[in-house]
Amino acid sequence: MSTWKFHLLTFGCKVNQYESQSLREAWQRQGGEECDDPSVADIVCVNSCAITAKGERDARAALLRLRRIAPQARLVLTGCAAQLPGVLAPIRRRGAQQPQPTADLIIPQADKARLLDTLLPSLAAGGQHPTQGLTMRKAQEFPPFAIDGFRRARPVLKVQDGCEHRCTYCIVPLTRGHCRSREPQAILAEARRLLRAGHAEIMISGINLRQYGRDKPEYGDFWSLLLWLDQQLAPEFAGKARLRISSLEPGQLDARGVDSLLSCRLVCPHLHISLQHASSQVLRRMGRGHYRAEAVQEAVRMLSTQWPVMGLGADIILGFPGETEADVDCLLDFVAATPFSYAHVFPYSARPGTAAAGFAGHIAPQEKQERARRVREAVTRQQETFRRAQLALPAMLLAADVTDGQGKRGDAGIRGVNEFYVPCRLAASSSGLPLAGLVPVRPAGLDAAGLLVEPVGTL
Repeated sequence: MSTWKFHLLTFGCKVNQYESQSLREAWQRQGGEECDDPSVADIVCVNSCAITAKGERDARAALLRLRRIAPQARLVLTGCAAQLPGVLAPIRRRGAQQPQPTADLIIPQADKARLLDTLLPSLAAGGQHPTQGLTMRKAQEFPPFAIDGFRRARPVLKVQDGCEHRCTYCIVPLTRGHCRSREPQAILAEARRLLRAGHAEIMISGINLRQYGRDKPEYGDFWSLLLWLDQQLAPEFAGKARLRISSLEPGQLDARGVDSLLSCRLVCPHLHISLQHASSQVLRRMGRGHYRAEAVQEAVRMLSTQWPVMGLGADIILGFPGETEADVDCLLDFVAATPFSYAHVFPYSARPGTAAAGFAGHIAPQEKQERARRVREAVTRQQETFRRAQLALPAMLLAADVTDGQGKRGDAGIRGVNEFYVPCRLAASSSGLPLAGLVPVRPAGLDAAGLLVEPVGTL
């Protein structure tokens, strides 16, 4: 089999990272060789995101840059932004007589799994394929992505795709489609492969974990899946590896959800919540009136019986149409009263085809940025309090990778996260230190990124 070179650029969520890894492994099995330099690649693939307008702009800018630095490569666009006309519009270069397409091959998100077969080797060999997007099909089953490894120390394990909730601001149902759940035995087999390969932490991820099993009632729901995975894996991996949940909705954190979390031996004491806001008025306009923000505080109180320390993160949107200063004050009060260890705070981004794009009361961009700034500052205060409290802990377990601080392997020390999802740096040379497994450490100080830690005992 002849060798061809590919370069893969990924934007967006954990699920996109997972799917890129699956594509990477499939292309390597087909004779592809990954290269870090796109200028020497036969195929350059952009796996794009469309959750915000910035994500769409980033994808388009990447296509323009890659077209310039790798003119000989066949340029492929896939992912969520591949279904948006703003990214696909041809560009007219200075001096060119005709507009040029942004990519040689455009594969919408719904057809991304087509890239797992022999499509790319054929394209690399000079095969002809349409420059316009392929007809999008409505997938009825979970797309056949699977992985055996991961480029990072902490792999993502995808268990669910799609979303049917239709939040008024969200473009994901238009790009990812309806809910599809992965078969539990396939999830378990992949988790075992990853853990036995030496990965010490797996992030269980999906587009909307609350909807797991909606399309396949025989699979159960997310909580039954999590309990079953823990039951199957804990006898072999308890104390050696752990599971982390990518994102939950506040509505999932009822008594059953809390009991499920506390019953698991492998699950990290850390939650990331799709909060979006604390004002009930804003949540209703967002199409998220099915929960109260206070459910997060109630869940933290219940979890504290067995998780006296826990990491807590959230996604928060500021500047939604119709949001008032009273709504912002409500959110700021909520943040001040909730032990957040971090949060991702975004100004609202109008997305084409969503209901909120047509709402009255849109807020000026500079005002959205100002509101987001105020909330970030409030979150930072909570984060600093949480990290200072970590210094009192006698020990923690680091899921580690060796990095030079720029995302590359090097000798500047071990970086990773502890069980509470706090970034950690081991203040020692990486020489001779393990890259796999949970590393016992104790806190030694703080730096701008998180905790400085030192080994417990001899590594």
